[in-house]
Amino acid sequence: MVIASWYNNGSMEAFSRFCYQNKNKRVSLRLMDRSEQVIGVLHSHNTDPVSAGLSLLLNKTVIHPAYYCLEDIESLHEVDLGG
Repeated sequence: MVIASWYNNGSMEAFSRFCYQNKNKRVSLRLMDRSEQVIGVLHSHNTDPVSAGLSLLLNKTVIHPAYYCLEDIESLHEVDLGG
C-alpha cells in the first residue's frame, strides 16, 4: 500500500512506511501552528518514542539535514513532480 500523506494523528507504522517509501525523495511537511510548508529531500527518520522525527535536506548545498520532531509535525506529503 502506497502512503501519499501522513497526519499527526496517524499510526507510527504509517509514518515509517511513508518515510521508507519517500527516502531520498522530495516531500513537504506542515508544522504545527505554522501556515507555510517546508519542502526538502527526506534524509532519514526515527521512530524511537523519545526522539521520533525526521531529517530533511533543505537544499543541495546543506550537508547537515534539518531535524523535525514528530510532535511538531502536523502532516507529511509526497511532492508531485509530474506537473
